[in-house]
Amino acid sequence: MGRRENKLGILGWLKLRGYTIEKLMYVAQRISGVGITIFLLAHILNVGLVYAITGELWEPPGIIGKTVLVILGIIVVFHTFNGVRLVLAEYGFTVGKPRRAVYPYEMTSLSGWQRLTVYLVLIVFIIILYFWIMVALNLLGW
Repeated sequence: MGRRENKLGILGWLKLRGYTIEKLMYVAQRISGVGITIFLLAHILNVGLVYAITGELWEPPGIIGKTVLVILGIIVVFHTFNGVRLVLAEYGFTVGKPRRAVYPYEMTSLSGWQRLTVYLVLIVFIIILYFWIMVALNLLGW
């Protein structure tokens, strides 16, 4: 890793040239995790302050609040299923058998079951996304 690459920090996540689909999903996992954390902190502060001042529970205002909740639902569903995939890979359930490193090097661990779980996660996410959008459109009154 070059010295310049090391200085990118979080912005290095956005450099996507030459990434495989596994790396792109890893980057999306990081970004969705940061987004969920920011939302949770803002939500706790907002609801806590409203409840402390008025004594009433806060509800999202109109179409903007409901749209934010729909987008948050999409992000949480993706983050959940992709997280399950990453846990399976971390514990070695989807990683291929190690082979002797012979030039030209091939990444054997990113094939087979691990690649299949990427596609399964994407398919399940799209199916759930479809139903979530149907519920959201009904919620938004369309």
